[in-house]
Amino acid sequence: MARTLIVFHSRTGATRRVARALADRLDADLDEIQIVQPLDGRIGYLMCAIEAVTGLAPALAPARKDPANYELIVIGTPVWFWSLASPVRSWLEEHPLRGNRFGFFCTMGGSGASCVFSTMTELTGGKAVATLALTDDEIEAGADAQIDGFARALRTGRRRRSARAPAVARASA
Repeated sequence: MARTLIVFHSRTGATRRVARALADRLDADLDEIQIVQPLDGRIGYLMCAIEAVTGLAPALAPARKDPANYELIVIGTPVWFWSLASPVRSWLEEHPLRGNRFGFFCTMGGSGASCVFSTMTELTGGKAVATLALTDDEIEAGADAQIDGFARALRTGRRRRSARAPAVARASA
């Protein structure tokens, strides 16, 4: 089993594309967040906006992977109306990550990353090892350098924390 889990939601495919590229670099497992009753088209787009802005959390299909089995959890989300995508909010509310190491990434038309990362920090109760925000244009251009840098930051953060864990365990024994 991989030591890293990448959990993400993608409506248009941009976040999925980044998640897959990141999984290749980190040799990570993927788990796509699925809504129980997805809505397509204009009504779906409107519902996404309403849910994101109001902080609603839709019902989700059961997760395929248990985040408790991983050392590092990377959470990916699209930015919806300068807000966290509601399916990711639901997942974070259903899977408390207190005490886990995690990273965040988001995809967006142009802005909203700082608000989304702030909300994710609040919901997880801790600071991410690393974050990555990519616009749709950057993804279309092939954001390899940014994804590589994010993967390095996640690995470095994981090693640094892992190296300290044994010392803490010995001190408390």
